[in-house]
Amino acid sequence: MLGAGSDAVGGVELDDGTTISSRVVVNATGPWSGQLNALAGVGQDWTVGTRPMRQEVHHVAAPPAYNDTAAGIGPCLADLDLGTYMRGTPGDGLLVGGTEPECEPLEWLDRPEDAAMTVTPRIFEAQVTRAARRFPDLGVPLRPSGVCGVYDVTPDWTPIYDRTELDGFLVAIGTSGNQFKNAPVVGRIISTLVQGGTTLVGTHTGHEIDLTAFSRTRSRNAQSTGTVMG
Repeated sequence: MLGAGSDAVGGVELDDGTTISSRVVVNATGPWSGQLNALAGVGQDWTVGTRPMRQEVHHVAAPPAYNDTAAGIGPCLADLDLGTYMRGTPGDGLLVGGTEPECEPLEWLDRPEDAAMTVTPRIFEAQVTRAARRFPDLGVPLRPSGVCGVYDVTPDWTPIYDRTELDGFLVAIGTSGNQFKNAPVVGRIISTLVQGGTTLVGTHTGHEIDLTAFSRTRSRNAQSTGTVMG
């Protein structure tokens, strides 16, 4: 990181030695965000940080009629009582994930690259069984199927979109698994922060968003569910 240890960022240096000069650098490296922050020498005044956490989402055949909609894909549902969420997929399938119930230990990682990318039979059976309690016709296959990934999680499961103590170095991190499809508005947030703004007006809603809610020095978000639901 060019400029680390000084008052302002100067750009980045790549593995092959190539340097890219810039007065603005945005850390949007997901579960590797903590490592990049360390290279930049930031984080000393932060009240919230990020940690990598391994997570699984599973795929099964949908229960009868779940995907019988005009679009051919059933609704997205979250059941915090059972600690599960699900949504229909093309081909009459169902994605099943977890909302971090207390009975399921969280799998924190020191390094994102150490995450096992193979679905775990125990977690598959637990998550799909919880979904089947809500939909009794949902079968629990003997062979697990799904995907694995790594979340970039903050203590309150709310992202950090902010400037940092290193002038010109901004962060769009800690998305905590709940910022899917939010990239366009995140781009507007970061653009606003680069220009020194602290509020953003929604294009479609007209609502004013106080960007300090995503500050690196905020108090814990008391309205957060403490789960992937944000």
